Amino acid sequence: MGRKTREDVQLFLEAVSKKQGLILNNDKDHVDSIADGLMEMYNSLGYFNCPCREAWGDRKKDRDIICPCSYCEMDVQEYGQCYCGLFVSEDSQDKELGSIPDRRDDELYP
Repeated sequence: MGRKTREDVQLFLEAVSKKQGLILNNDKDHVDSIADGLMEMYNSLGYFNCPCREAWGDRKKDRDIICPCSYCEMDVQEYGQCYCGLFVSEDSQDKELGSIPDRRDDELYP
């Protein structure tokens, strides 16, 4: 497993956004903060685990919270943002975002 740099994470986010039709939040400071968390997760776990959620450190157990998580599309559709606020809907691009409910079942957490 090679270490990821911030530039690597930015390229990942741009590729994911393009491939999955997701829109990155316009708030650069917020995106930078999440990107730093993703880099730390990758460099410690070997995959881009959501930095807003506690991980098992086991790729199989964390599969649903690897960025973009399994709940991202539903959250963006319903709340205008994903759980982290990294990805947003077109309508939410210029809105101030807040916290949203976590769709992940409690028993899936460590």
